[in-house]
Amino acid sequence: MTSTQPRLTPEDQNAVLGSVTTLLIHRLPGDWSQLFLDFRALGSLVDAQVSVLNIYGQSVEWTLPDEALPFFLELRSGMYREGMGTWFSARFHLAHPNAYSIEYNRAEEPRWTHRPAEEYFQEDLELFPRDEAEIPDWVRTAGKAADHGLYEAPVFDGSDEQGRPIAPRPAVHPQDREDVLKYLEGAPVVLAARGFGEDLLQPGAEPDVPLTFHTDGTWVWSGAVPHYLRKHHVNPVPQLVRHIHDNAYAVPPVEEEARQAATRIATGAAESLPLPEYRPREIADHDRASLEQLRARLEHFGVPPAEYGIVEPRMDALVIEPAPGTDSGWQVQFWDENRGPTGRPAVFPNAAAAAKTMLGTLLWSPELDAARARPAAAPPVPPPAPAQAQAPAQPVPVADIQPMPDEPPLSLLRDRLPVVLPPGAEVDRFGDENGNLVFAARTMFGNRSLPPDWLNRRYHVYRAQRPIPAVGGIAVPWFGQPGGGTGYFLVTSVRDLLADGSLVEVAEATTIPPVPQG
Repeated sequence: MTSTQPRLTPEDQNAVLGSVTTLLIHRLPGDWSQLFLDFRALGSLVDAQVSVLNIYGQSVEWTLPDEALPFFLELRSGMYREGMGTWFSARFHLAHPNAYSIEYNRAEEPRWTHRPAEEYFQEDLELFPRDEAEIPDWVRTAGKAADHGLYEAPVFDGSDEQGRPIAPRPAVHPQDREDVLKYLEGAPVVLAARGFGEDLLQPGAEPDVPLTFHTDGTWVWSGAVPHYLRKHHVNPVPQLVRHIHDNAYAVPPVEEEARQAATRIATGAAESLPLPEYRPREIADHDRASLEQLRARLEHFGVPPAEYGIVEPRMDALVIEPAPGTDSGWQVQFWDENRGPTGRPAVFPNAAAAAKTMLGTLLWSPELDAARARPAAAPPVPPPAPAQAQAPAQPVPVADIQPMPDEPPLSLLRDRLPVVLPPGAEVDRFGDENGNLVFAARTMFGNRSLPPDWLNRRYHVYRAQRPIPAVGGIAVPWFGQPGGGTGYFLVTSVRDLLADGSLVEVAEATTIPPVPQG
């Protein structure tokens, strides 16, 4: 009996993944934080999309090195099971410095950049034979599509009790609407009649529905589809909208044979293929957790709810939402009250990356800074104690106070001076107690110039109980942030100062920080 076990054992698979991880680490840019790879394969066709999240919270596209391809192809070949096939796509995640994870898809059709030609479907079955019951429907029907079977987009889905046509479908995102209309109206016409048809949603009006049929080689639709979208906001079926997005809103060249097939469907001489399965996007648990953390941060820093929207659109506000046409991407953009969202914002690989950008944008708002600066005043400094009660603390030379391990360098602060924090002074910190960098309590994050991912650290507020030597200064611009906040490197770690009673942790700050300096 032939074994159905894959050639590569789990240990072998991890060895291959470890090797490709080492390769990628050496090729990635120096400021990388995370890598996201969608690897898709069919026969000899390889389709890979890579994005890299840097330490500044920015997502950038990256090209997978050619030397990395053989590792993933070896995994695909080595994980083949006789009669059951192998995986069609894999999602690989690499987090700094070398932690990786991977998920394999053995049954669902991958989200191709461009749908593969028929020969690749057949080639894949020849390379990795499957029992009949193990062949997915989307592979089985590929031959029909290659024979120019097309999907036909219905105009409506039925009618209500009054006989009025209805189409309860997901809405086309406002930022995509014009691009979708341009695609639908601009695709090749395969059948046209003179005149116009009646508008079923506006009975009695002058006929204005185009009597045309269009195709892009995969779908066929009547001119009524863009008509009702433009005039009545009737959305096309979501499978067609996703197909348009996957084609980057550009109609591909259409072969003559495909045009003829579309004509046969339009005239009723041939049947169309069953509509492909529609899988609505669901927000992953880790993305929901990131959104809740974002909401908590915004509330903590006092950002008015009217200035932002989380998943739900809000006019005249910055909105974070799933990027349309993607399985896991997120975007951040401003929704204008009159125009809605405009342009095509950057797509982040996950909600956490998008949330950091949104948080930084809102906290860096000049208008918000000005509103908060108006009541600002320097922290109160109690009068010096009588000389006979306690000798004044002596300033410590700058050279004697240095950042603790894992803290930013001393150069984070300009205009450095030896200072003594008086009793009653309040400072705060993102991070554990092992460091010695603090800021005047309630300093906005963007005025601290700290690494963006420090927002994920625990936040603490402390109050001085006795004079504490420190080096004080103004944060320089860094990590794409303006700086300007007042910070201090304490004489020793926060842990030591808590231990000897020089500091106590308090629930929240009661003082107002100095106005940020440019």
